[in-house]
Parts: sequence; structure tokens; C-alpha cells
Amino acid sequence: MKDTKSTKSVKDKNTATKIEELQEKIRQLALTIDKVEDEKQEIINQLKRALADYHNLEANIQKRLNTILFQSKKTLAESLIVVVDDLTMAMKSKEEIEFDEKSESWANGIAEVFKNLEKGLEEIGLKKYIPEKGSKYDSSLHEALAVVEGKTPGVIYDVIQPGYMLDEIVIRPSRVVVTKSK
Repeated sequence: MKDTKSTKSVKDKNTATKIEELQEKIRQLALTIDKVEDEKQEIINQLKRALADYHNLEANIQKRLNTILFQSKKTLAESLIVVVDDLTMAMKSKEEIEFDEKSESWANGIAEVFKNLEKGLEEIGLKKYIPEKGSKYDSSLHEALAVVEGKTPGVIYDVIQPGYMLDEIVIRPSRVVVTKSK
């Protein structure tokens, strides 16, 4: 019977050793799992930062493209505003000249070209604005070329040349005559 007790005791020690070894393996696996979880979270954070950087870069590129587009439209519009001014003067002088039938037809064709030019400029975002006489002078929208005496100071007395806005930004203020008090 002694052998059975000693065999049982050895078996208990072996079982205890195996249990301790398994518990150590479990602790090691738990540490490995924690380490892998930490690495996973770090990778997730890096991906989130990279995605945020990408979105910021995308927004920055879009902003730069919009600026380049606006500058290109502005350059085109500024060069064509001069043509519009010249055609406007020509159209006004047409009213003072008597044309024969051929000349009248030619002048009407020029008027049609002028309308198409204005329509094309509107399509790229260029808008002509002509302030109303008697409205308040605003230095961000108007350029005072002359001053006359009037009852109320700072009022538009006359419009010399229309202003232009491109995408709601003034690229040429309207040129006006403003009143000052007596």
C-alpha cells in the first residue's frame, strides 16, 4: 500500500507541476494577447492618423485647385472686361449715328456678339453690377471718381462705369460720382 501512496504522491506532484506549467503558459499567452491588442490599437491609431492626413491633404489640394481656378477666371475676366467696356461705348455711339441698311445689319450683328460675350462671362461667374443713383456709397463696392455737392453726403449721384464681381468677389468696383454736404 505504501507504493500506491508514493505513486499517488508522485502523480500529484506531476499534476501540480503540469498545472503550474499550464498556468505559466496561460499567463504568457495572456501577455502575448495583451501585447497583440496594444499593437492592434497602435496600428488602428496610425491608420486613423493616416486617413485624417489624407483627408487634410485632399482638402488642401481642392482649396489650391479652387484658388488656381479663381485666379484663371479672374485673369480672363479682367482682360475681357476691357473689351466689354469698349463694346459698350461702341453700342452707345451707334445710337448717335445713322446707318444704311447694310451698316445697320452689321451693327446688329456686333450687338449680338456683345450679348453672347456678356452671357459667356456670366457663365464663368462674372456679374456686372450697376449701383442705383441715390444709394449709399460703399468703398468696398464703389470707386469715387468725382464729388459733387448734395443734400445728403455719401450718396451715389451718378454711375460712370459698372462694377464687376467674380464669384461674389469684387474684381472691379463700379466707378461713381458721390455727393458731399454743402
